[in-house]
Amino acid sequence: MHRSRLVFGFAATLAALAPASLVWACVAPVSLTTVSPTVQPGGTIRVIGREMAPGAPVEIRLNSVTGPLLTTVTGQAGGMSAKWEHDVPIPADIPYGKHVLYGVQNYRNMNAVIPKATFYVGTVPDAAPEPEVRADSLDVGSGPSATSLVLLGLGAAAGGLLLVGGLTALAGSKRNEPQAQPVKSS
Repeated sequence: MHRSRLVFGFAATLAALAPASLVWACVAPVSLTTVSPTVQPGGTIRVIGREMAPGAPVEIRLNSVTGPLLTTVTGQAGGMSAKWEHDVPIPADIPYGKHVLYGVQNYRNMNAVIPKATFYVGTVPDAAPEPEVRADSLDVGSGPSATSLVLLGLGAAAGGLLLVGGLTALAGSKRNEPQAQPVKSS
């Protein structure tokens, strides 16, 4: 009986995981990146798209999914390992600073997550954060003294001994209590 439940549980788990793994395998993580993170106003920036639907147009929009349309990419390969590259013209009147390109593809609701790429106009990208500076030496003079640590240890040991002694005495007193004798019936 116990073995049949185990086999049934294993079969039920396998029946649930097999279709889920197939569905997961069919979901490709779409992405949009740039070859270089900086561009000057009026220049072009090369973008790289991955894992999008084959042949469906990809609109490259500026700063939001409904922002100005900069270009439309068509005829790109698609699928699980597909990659395409395209030059995107940047407007001459774009302000200096950080901007985002969005790759919008309206194909069977393919873009549950719309891929985006950050780039900088006329500026250098933000530097990677510096690690915190560590102290070369530590001040050893602070903290409890050796005497206070010894006294704390002795106090903890005495408390432990009192606890164990009290529990032993309690257990011994329970053992010495008279037991009720069963009544014999004649």
